[in-house]
Amino acid sequence: MRRMTVTARTVHRAALIGTGVDAVGTGAFVSAAAIFFATQGGVSPVSVGIGLTLSAVTGALASVPVAHLADRLGPLRVFTISYGMRAAGMLGWILVSGDTAFLVYSAVFGAVDRSAASLTRSIIAAPLQNDEAVRLFGRMALPANVGYAFGAGFSGLTMFLGWPLALVLVVNSASFVAVIVVYRSALRSRDVSDARVRPSALASWSSIKMAFGSPRRLNITWENFVFSFHRTLLNVYLPLLVVTHWEDFAWVVPVAFIVNAAVVALIQEKVNIWVTVGARHAIAWATSGIILGTSVLLLSTTLPMTANAMGMIALVALILFQILAEILHSAALAVYMVKLSRRDALTTDMSAMNLGGQLQNVVGPSIFGAIVGPSAWGLGVAVGCGIVIAGLRASRVSRRGWFDDD
Repeated sequence: MRRMTVTARTVHRAALIGTGVDAVGTGAFVSAAAIFFATQGGVSPVSVGIGLTLSAVTGALASVPVAHLADRLGPLRVFTISYGMRAAGMLGWILVSGDTAFLVYSAVFGAVDRSAASLTRSIIAAPLQNDEAVRLFGRMALPANVGYAFGAGFSGLTMFLGWPLALVLVVNSASFVAVIVVYRSALRSRDVSDARVRPSALASWSSIKMAFGSPRRLNITWENFVFSFHRTLLNVYLPLLVVTHWEDFAWVVPVAFIVNAAVVALIQEKVNIWVTVGARHAIAWATSGIILGTSVLLLSTTLPMTANAMGMIALVALILFQILAEILHSAALAVYMVKLSRRDALTTDMSAMNLGGQLQNVVGPSIFGAIVGPSAWGLGVAVGCGIVIAGLRASRVSRRGWFDDD
Protein backbone atom coordinates (compact mmCIF):
# COMPACT_ATOMS: atom_id res chain seq x y z
CA MET A 1 0.00 0.00 0.00
CA ARG A 2 1.30 3.48 -0.89
CA ARG A 3 2.79 5.36 2.07
CA MET A 4 0.54 8.17 3.30
CA THR A 5 1.73 11.77 3.08
CA VAL A 6 2.01 13.99 6.13
CA THR A 7 -1.24 15.67 5.13
CA ALA A 8 -3.04 12.34 4.76
CA ARG A 9 -1.83 11.16 8.16
CA THR A 10 -2.95 14.41 9.76
CA VAL A 11 -6.38 14.24 8.15
CA HIS A 12 -6.79 10.56 9.11
CA ARG A 13 -5.91 11.26 12.73
CA ALA A 14 -8.28 14.24 12.93
CA ALA A 15 -11.12 12.33 11.24
CA LEU A 16 -10.85 9.33 13.55
CA ILE A 17 -10.61 11.39 16.74
CA GLY A 18 -13.27 13.88 15.64
CA THR A 19 -15.66 11.09 14.62
CA GLY A 20 -15.27 9.33 17.96
CA VAL A 21 -15.78 12.49 20.00
CA ASP A 22 -18.80 13.54 17.92
CA ALA A 23 -20.32 10.07 18.26
CA VAL A 24 -20.01 10.06 22.05
CA GLY A 25 -22.08 13.23 22.34
CA THR A 26 -24.58 12.18 19.70
CA GLY A 27 -25.00 8.70 21.18
CA ALA A 28 -25.65 10.18 24.62
CA PHE A 29 -28.23 12.63 23.30
CA VAL A 30 -30.10 10.30 20.94
CA SER A 31 -30.52 7.60 23.56
CA ALA A 32 -31.93 10.03 26.14
CA ALA A 33 -33.63 12.72 24.03
CA ALA A 34 -37.18 11.35 23.97
CA ILE A 35 -37.15 10.75 27.73
CA PHE A 36 -35.74 14.23 28.38
CA PHE A 37 -38.35 15.95 26.23
CA ALA A 38 -41.25 13.98 27.68
CA THR A 39 -40.27 14.15 31.36
CA GLN A 40 -38.51 17.49 31.72
CA GLY A 41 -39.74 19.50 28.77
CA GLY A 42 -43.42 18.72 29.18
CA VAL A 43 -43.71 17.51 25.59
CA SER A 44 -46.34 14.96 24.58
CA PRO A 45 -45.23 11.74 22.82
CA VAL A 46 -47.13 12.76 19.69
CA SER A 47 -45.32 16.09 19.56
CA VAL A 48 -41.97 14.34 19.97
CA GLY A 49 -42.66 12.32 16.82
CA ILE A 50 -43.87 15.37 14.89
CA GLY A 51 -40.90 17.39 16.07
CA LEU A 52 -38.43 14.79 14.86
CA THR A 53 -40.13 14.80 11.46
CA LEU A 54 -40.01 18.62 11.31
CA SER A 55 -36.33 18.51 12.20
CA ALA A 56 -35.66 16.07 9.35
CA VAL A 57 -37.61 18.21 6.87
CA THR A 58 -35.88 21.50 7.70
CA GLY A 59 -32.52 19.76 7.78
CA ALA A 60 -33.08 18.36 4.30
CA LEU A 61 -34.15 21.77 2.99
CA ALA A 62 -31.15 23.54 4.48
CA SER A 63 -28.45 20.99 3.68
CA VAL A 64 -27.64 21.91 0.08
CA PRO A 65 -27.73 25.74 0.56
CA VAL A 66 -25.51 25.43 3.65
CA ALA A 67 -23.15 23.13 1.74
CA HIS A 68 -22.89 25.63 -1.10
CA LEU A 69 -22.21 28.38 1.42
CA ALA A 70 -19.25 26.28 2.56
CA ASP A 71 -17.92 26.07 -1.01
CA ARG A 72 -18.36 29.82 -1.36
CA LEU A 73 -17.00 31.08 1.97
CA GLY A 74 -14.66 28.24 2.91
CA PRO A 75 -15.54 24.74 4.18
CA LEU A 76 -13.57 24.95 7.42
CA ARG A 77 -14.99 28.37 8.25
CA VAL A 78 -18.62 27.33 7.69
CA PHE A 79 -17.98 24.03 9.47
CA THR A 80 -16.76 25.95 12.53
CA ILE A 81 -19.80 28.24 12.50
CA SER A 82 -22.18 25.31 12.01
CA TYR A 83 -20.74 23.24 14.84
CA GLY A 84 -20.62 26.30 17.08
CA MET A 85 -24.32 26.86 16.43
CA ARG A 86 -25.01 23.17 17.12
CA ALA A 87 -23.22 23.46 20.46
CA ALA A 88 -25.22 26.55 21.47
CA GLY A 89 -28.45 25.08 20.09
CA MET A 90 -28.03 21.88 22.07
CA LEU A 91 -27.89 23.87 25.31
CA GLY A 92 -30.97 25.77 24.14
CA TRP A 93 -33.05 22.60 24.55
CA ILE A 94 -32.76 23.08 28.32
CA LEU A 95 -34.93 26.21 28.06
CA VAL A 96 -37.58 24.71 25.75
CA SER A 97 -40.85 23.73 27.42
CA GLY A 98 -44.26 22.73 26.04
CA ASP A 99 -45.43 21.32 22.72
CA THR A 100 -45.51 24.55 20.70
CA ALA A 101 -42.05 25.72 21.72
CA PHE A 102 -40.70 22.22 21.12
CA LEU A 103 -42.07 22.06 17.58
CA VAL A 104 -40.76 25.51 16.67
CA TYR A 105 -37.34 24.82 18.13
CA SER A 106 -37.20 21.41 16.42
CA ALA A 107 -37.69 23.06 13.05
CA VAL A 108 -35.04 25.72 13.69
CA PHE A 109 -32.48 23.42 15.30
CA GLY A 110 -33.00 20.74 12.64
CA ALA A 111 -31.87 23.14 9.91
CA VAL A 112 -28.57 23.64 11.75
CA ASP A 113 -28.04 20.16 13.15
CA ARG A 114 -28.86 17.95 10.18
CA SER A 115 -27.04 20.01 7.55
CA ALA A 116 -23.62 19.41 9.13
CA ALA A 117 -22.87 15.89 7.85
CA SER A 118 -21.67 16.90 4.38
CA LEU A 119 -19.54 19.69 5.83
CA THR A 120 -17.52 17.10 7.74
CA ARG A 121 -17.14 14.85 4.71
CA SER A 122 -15.98 17.78 2.62
CA ILE A 123 -13.20 19.00 4.89
CA ILE A 124 -11.98 15.42 5.23
CA ALA A 125 -12.07 14.60 1.51
CA ALA A 126 -10.71 17.88 0.13
CA PRO A 127 -7.00 17.34 0.97
CA LEU A 128 -6.99 13.63 0.06
CA GLN A 129 -6.83 11.56 -3.08
CA ASN A 130 -10.16 9.95 -4.02
CA ASP A 131 -9.33 6.39 -2.92
CA GLU A 132 -7.75 7.67 0.30
CA ALA A 133 -10.96 9.51 1.16
CA VAL A 134 -13.12 6.44 0.47
CA ARG A 135 -10.92 4.27 2.69
CA LEU A 136 -10.99 6.86 5.46
CA PHE A 137 -14.78 7.04 5.37
CA GLY A 138 -14.83 3.31 5.98
CA ARG A 139 -12.26 3.48 8.77
CA MET A 140 -14.40 6.10 10.55
CA ALA A 141 -17.07 3.45 11.19
CA LEU A 142 -15.06 2.01 14.08
CA PRO A 143 -14.72 5.17 16.23
CA ALA A 144 -18.28 6.14 15.29
CA ASN A 145 -19.81 2.94 16.63
CA VAL A 146 -17.56 2.82 19.68
CA GLY A 147 -18.42 6.45 20.39
CA TYR A 148 -22.16 5.80 20.11
CA ALA A 149 -21.81 2.91 22.55
CA PHE A 150 -19.94 5.03 25.09
CA GLY A 151 -22.42 7.88 24.67
CA ALA A 152 -25.42 5.62 25.15
CA GLY A 153 -23.72 4.07 28.17
CA PHE A 154 -23.18 7.50 29.68
CA SER A 155 -26.85 8.47 29.25
CA GLY A 156 -27.89 5.13 30.75
CA LEU A 157 -25.61 5.71 33.73
CA THR A 158 -27.03 9.22 34.12
CA MET A 159 -30.58 7.88 34.30
CA PHE A 160 -29.59 5.00 36.59
CA LEU A 161 -27.92 7.34 39.08
CA GLY A 162 -30.73 9.88 38.89
CA TRP A 163 -28.52 12.70 37.63
CA PRO A 164 -30.21 15.59 35.73
CA LEU A 165 -30.71 14.64 32.09
CA ALA A 166 -29.61 18.15 31.16
CA LEU A 167 -26.10 16.79 31.78
CA VAL A 168 -26.48 14.74 28.60
CA LEU A 169 -27.15 17.92 26.61
CA VAL A 170 -24.09 19.57 28.12
CA VAL A 171 -21.93 16.60 27.13
CA ASN A 172 -23.24 16.68 23.56
CA SER A 173 -22.66 20.43 23.33
CA ALA A 174 -19.12 20.01 24.65
CA SER A 175 -18.48 17.27 22.08
CA PHE A 176 -19.32 19.69 19.26
CA VAL A 177 -16.85 22.24 20.64
CA ALA A 178 -14.19 19.53 20.95
CA VAL A 179 -14.78 18.48 17.32
CA ILE A 180 -14.19 22.08 16.20
CA VAL A 181 -10.88 22.14 18.07
CA VAL A 182 -9.78 18.79 16.59
CA TYR A 183 -10.48 19.69 12.96
CA ARG A 184 -9.28 23.28 13.11
CA SER A 185 -6.03 22.24 14.77
CA ALA A 186 -5.38 19.64 12.09
CA LEU A 187 -6.69 21.37 8.97
CA ARG A 188 -6.07 25.06 9.47
CA SER A 189 -3.10 25.08 7.09
CA ARG A 190 -4.53 22.52 4.67
CA ASP A 191 -6.56 22.98 1.51
CA VAL A 192 -9.86 23.51 3.32
CA SER A 193 -9.30 26.77 5.20
CA ASP A 194 -10.23 29.22 2.46
CA ALA A 195 -12.96 29.30 -0.14
CA ARG A 196 -12.08 27.59 -3.38
CA VAL A 197 -14.53 29.75 -5.31
CA ARG A 198 -16.37 33.01 -4.62
CA PRO A 199 -19.13 33.17 -7.23
CA SER A 200 -21.83 35.77 -7.70
CA ALA A 201 -25.35 35.10 -6.42
CA LEU A 202 -26.43 34.02 -9.92
CA ALA A 203 -23.46 31.69 -10.24
CA SER A 204 -24.24 30.29 -6.80
CA TRP A 205 -27.78 29.41 -7.86
CA SER A 206 -26.43 27.81 -11.03
CA SER A 207 -23.97 25.76 -9.00
CA ILE A 208 -26.73 24.47 -6.72
CA LYS A 209 -28.84 23.53 -9.75
CA MET A 210 -25.85 21.78 -11.31
CA ALA A 211 -25.57 19.61 -8.20
CA PHE A 212 -28.83 18.03 -9.32
CA GLY A 213 -28.31 18.67 -13.02
CA SER A 214 -25.80 15.90 -13.57
CA PRO A 215 -27.69 12.72 -14.57
CA ARG A 216 -25.17 10.62 -12.67
CA ARG A 217 -25.45 12.61 -9.43
CA LEU A 218 -29.24 12.73 -9.76
CA ASN A 219 -29.33 8.95 -10.16
CA ILE A 220 -27.27 8.46 -7.02
CA THR A 221 -29.38 10.96 -5.06
CA TRP A 222 -32.70 9.22 -5.62
CA GLU A 223 -31.19 5.73 -5.39
CA ASN A 224 -29.62 6.76 -2.10
CA PHE A 225 -33.14 7.63 -0.93
CA VAL A 226 -34.37 4.15 -1.87
CA PHE A 227 -31.38 2.15 -0.64
CA SER A 228 -31.18 4.07 2.67
CA PHE A 229 -34.34 2.38 3.94
CA HIS A 230 -32.11 -0.15 5.69
CA ARG A 231 -31.88 2.45 8.50
CA THR A 232 -35.62 2.58 9.08
CA LEU A 233 -35.90 -1.19 8.71
CA LEU A 234 -33.60 -1.64 11.71
CA ASN A 235 -34.66 1.38 13.79
CA VAL A 236 -38.45 1.34 13.26
CA TYR A 237 -39.73 -1.76 11.48
CA LEU A 238 -37.80 -4.41 13.41
CA PRO A 239 -38.89 -3.22 16.89
CA LEU A 240 -42.51 -2.80 15.80
CA LEU A 241 -42.57 -6.20 14.08
CA VAL A 242 -41.17 -8.01 17.11
CA VAL A 243 -43.51 -6.28 19.55
CA THR A 244 -46.51 -6.98 17.30
CA HIS A 245 -45.84 -10.65 16.49
CA TRP A 246 -43.24 -12.04 18.90
CA GLU A 247 -43.43 -10.03 22.11
CA ASP A 248 -41.62 -12.76 24.06
CA PHE A 249 -38.59 -12.27 21.82
CA ALA A 250 -38.27 -8.49 22.35
CA TRP A 251 -34.67 -9.06 23.46
CA VAL A 252 -33.80 -9.62 19.80
CA VAL A 253 -34.09 -5.87 19.13
CA PRO A 254 -31.21 -4.62 21.32
CA VAL A 255 -29.13 -7.63 20.30
CA ALA A 256 -29.68 -6.69 16.64
CA PHE A 257 -28.46 -3.14 17.32
CA ILE A 258 -25.35 -4.44 19.09
CA VAL A 259 -24.56 -6.93 16.31
CA ASN A 260 -25.15 -4.26 13.67
CA ALA A 261 -22.79 -1.81 15.36
CA ALA A 262 -20.09 -4.45 15.92
CA VAL A 263 -20.17 -5.87 12.38
CA VAL A 264 -20.18 -2.43 10.72
CA ALA A 265 -17.33 -1.21 12.93
CA LEU A 266 -15.16 -4.23 12.14
CA ILE A 267 -15.88 -4.70 8.43
CA GLN A 268 -16.75 -1.31 6.91
CA GLU A 269 -13.17 -0.20 6.31
CA LYS A 270 -12.27 -3.47 4.54
CA VAL A 271 -15.32 -3.22 2.28
CA ASN A 272 -14.55 0.43 1.49
CA ILE A 273 -11.07 -0.62 0.38
CA TRP A 274 -12.54 -3.47 -1.70
CA VAL A 275 -14.95 -1.21 -3.61
CA THR A 276 -12.21 1.17 -4.78
CA VAL A 277 -11.02 -1.46 -7.27
CA GLY A 278 -12.55 -1.50 -10.74
CA ALA A 279 -16.35 -1.56 -10.92
CA ARG A 280 -16.88 -3.16 -7.53
CA HIS A 281 -18.54 0.01 -6.25
CA ALA A 282 -21.29 -0.36 -8.86
CA ILE A 283 -21.78 -4.03 -8.03
CA ALA A 284 -21.95 -3.27 -4.29
CA TRP A 285 -24.43 -0.42 -4.86
CA ALA A 286 -26.86 -2.50 -6.89
CA THR A 287 -26.48 -5.54 -4.62
CA SER A 288 -27.32 -3.48 -1.54
CA GLY A 289 -30.62 -2.45 -3.12
CA ILE A 290 -31.54 -5.96 -4.27
CA ILE A 291 -30.78 -7.43 -0.82
CA LEU A 292 -32.73 -4.70 0.96
CA GLY A 293 -35.76 -4.99 -1.34
CA THR A 294 -35.85 -8.78 -1.01
CA SER A 295 -35.66 -8.44 2.78
CA VAL A 296 -38.62 -6.07 2.84
CA LEU A 297 -40.64 -8.44 0.66
CA LEU A 298 -39.98 -11.38 2.97
CA LEU A 299 -40.41 -9.38 6.17
CA SER A 300 -43.80 -8.02 5.14
CA THR A 301 -45.26 -11.25 3.75
CA THR A 302 -43.69 -14.46 5.06
CA LEU A 303 -42.47 -13.61 8.55
CA PRO A 304 -45.69 -12.31 10.15
CA MET A 305 -47.35 -15.65 9.33
CA THR A 306 -44.46 -17.83 10.54
CA ALA A 307 -44.44 -19.70 13.84
CA ASN A 308 -42.29 -18.36 16.67
CA ALA A 309 -39.16 -20.52 16.34
CA MET A 310 -38.92 -20.54 12.55
CA GLY A 311 -39.99 -16.91 12.40
CA MET A 312 -37.18 -15.82 14.71
CA ILE A 313 -34.60 -17.88 12.79
CA ALA A 314 -35.71 -16.25 9.54
CA LEU A 315 -35.76 -12.83 11.19
CA VAL A 316 -32.18 -13.20 12.43
CA ALA A 317 -31.06 -14.26 8.96
CA LEU A 318 -32.74 -11.24 7.40
CA ILE A 319 -31.19 -8.93 10.00
CA LEU A 320 -27.78 -10.19 8.91
CA PHE A 321 -28.66 -9.58 5.26
CA GLN A 322 -29.80 -6.08 6.17
CA ILE A 323 -26.42 -5.42 7.80
CA LEU A 324 -24.71 -6.62 4.62
CA ALA A 325 -26.89 -4.26 2.57
CA GLU A 326 -25.96 -1.36 4.87
CA ILE A 327 -22.22 -2.03 4.58
CA LEU A 328 -22.31 -2.35 0.78
CA HIS A 329 -24.48 0.76 0.48
CA SER A 330 -22.20 2.86 2.68
CA ALA A 331 -19.04 1.78 0.88
CA ALA A 332 -20.41 2.40 -2.62
CA LEU A 333 -21.93 5.75 -1.59
CA ALA A 334 -18.51 6.90 -0.39
CA VAL A 335 -17.08 6.19 -3.86
CA TYR A 336 -19.89 8.03 -5.63
CA MET A 337 -19.72 11.04 -3.30
CA VAL A 338 -15.97 11.43 -3.73
CA LYS A 339 -15.72 10.73 -7.46
CA LEU A 340 -18.91 12.38 -8.72
CA SER A 341 -18.44 15.65 -6.83
CA ARG A 342 -16.91 18.66 -8.56
CA ARG A 343 -13.68 19.71 -6.84
CA ASP A 344 -14.77 23.35 -6.73
CA ALA A 345 -18.23 22.41 -5.40
CA LEU A 346 -17.29 19.40 -3.28
CA THR A 347 -19.54 20.16 -0.32
CA THR A 348 -22.52 21.12 -2.48
CA ASP A 349 -22.43 17.94 -4.54
CA MET A 350 -21.84 15.67 -1.55
CA SER A 351 -24.77 17.27 0.21
CA ALA A 352 -26.99 16.83 -2.84
CA MET A 353 -26.29 13.10 -3.01
CA ASN A 354 -26.71 12.79 0.76
CA LEU A 355 -30.12 14.46 0.45
CA GLY A 356 -31.61 11.11 -0.55
CA GLY A 357 -30.69 9.62 2.80
CA GLN A 358 -32.10 12.63 4.62
CA LEU A 359 -35.44 12.34 2.80
CA GLN A 360 -35.61 8.70 3.86
CA ASN A 361 -35.51 9.91 7.46
CA VAL A 362 -38.65 11.95 6.73
CA VAL A 363 -40.87 9.34 5.09
CA GLY A 364 -39.32 6.05 6.21
CA PRO A 365 -40.84 5.82 9.71
CA SER A 366 -44.37 6.42 8.38
CA ILE A 367 -44.02 3.83 5.62
CA PHE A 368 -42.55 1.09 7.80
CA GLY A 369 -44.94 1.89 10.63
CA ALA A 370 -47.82 1.24 8.24
CA ILE A 371 -46.31 -1.99 6.87
CA VAL A 372 -46.21 -3.68 10.28
CA GLY A 373 -49.95 -4.44 10.32
CA PRO A 374 -50.88 -7.89 8.94
CA SER A 375 -53.39 -6.32 6.54
CA ALA A 376 -50.78 -3.95 5.06
CA TRP A 377 -48.75 -6.65 3.33
CA GLY A 378 -49.65 -5.13 -0.04
CA LEU A 379 -47.80 -1.93 0.87
CA GLY A 380 -44.82 -4.05 1.93
CA VAL A 381 -44.83 -5.84 -1.41
CA ALA A 382 -44.99 -2.52 -3.26
CA VAL A 383 -42.10 -1.05 -1.28
CA GLY A 384 -40.00 -4.21 -1.56
CA CYS A 385 -40.59 -4.52 -5.31
CA GLY A 386 -39.75 -0.83 -5.79
CA ILE A 387 -36.42 -1.24 -4.03
CA VAL A 388 -35.57 -4.43 -5.95
CA ILE A 389 -36.40 -2.75 -9.27
CA ALA A 390 -34.17 0.20 -8.35
CA GLY A 391 -31.39 -2.25 -7.51
CA LEU A 392 -31.79 -4.08 -10.81
CA ARG A 393 -31.78 -0.77 -12.66
CA ALA A 394 -28.57 0.22 -10.89
CA SER A 395 -26.95 -3.08 -11.89
CA ARG A 396 -26.75 -2.16 -15.56
CA VAL A 397 -23.33 -2.96 -17.00
CA SER A 398 -23.04 0.51 -18.57
CA ARG A 399 -22.82 2.08 -15.11
CA ARG A 400 -19.67 0.12 -14.29
CA GLY A 401 -17.70 2.22 -16.75
CA TRP A 402 -18.43 5.59 -15.12
CA PHE A 403 -14.94 5.93 -13.70
CA ASP A 404 -12.88 4.05 -16.27
CA ASP A 405 -10.91 7.23 -16.97
CA ASP A 406 -9.58 7.37 -13.38
